Amino acid sequence: MSEAAVELKRHETMPLGVVLERRKSKHPWGDYVWKATDLLIGAPRRDPQGDWLTLREEEDGEAILFHAGTLPLELHRKDTPELKMNLQQLQPLVYVVLRKGADAGSRHPVIPLLVTANVMEAEFYSVSGDEQVDGVPMPPPVLALIQTFIDQHHVEVPFYKRKRRPYNPQKGGPPPGMGGPGRRGGGGMR
Repeated sequence: MSEAAVELKRHETMPLGVVLERRKSKHPWGDYVWKATDLLIGAPRRDPQGDWLTLREEEDGEAILFHAGTLPLELHRKDTPELKMNLQQLQPLVYVVLRKGADAGSRHPVIPLLVTANVMEAEFYSVSGDEQVDGVPMPPPVLALIQTFIDQHHVEVPFYKRKRRPYNPQKGGPPPGMGGPGRRGGGGMR
């Protein structure tokens, strides 16, 4: 680490403004499609449940971009393996989690709930089915912060493979091959 590098804490945050695009839908079941498209570095504080700032509107009215809120990107030292995995991708992403506004008690159709660079946290929210997770290309200042954070806090944990213990009839338990339902050996009647 060079002398010019800043010593980072075990927990760092960076405020990021979330830019949402509202585009007219061609689908009969919805009027609009919402998607996170960009992040604003150094954006002013803005409550996602409050008033949104219109950034740009297309002349034909097909799409509108909003600054829909400013949320903290949080980095924890225990998350460095997942952060490192994100930086190893061809295009590192910051994930924006959107929740339906009605579910969050908001007047907006969707609201930004979270921004994260942790790939496992993003997967957790995408699997639930209640939220929409959009990957946004990681801006260079965020990439630099995460790389510095990983360099300072990541500890490589070696893989440890457990050795199986031989069966001991005096300790009890089912004999080999008779593991019971859901265990190796099938557990059926023989």
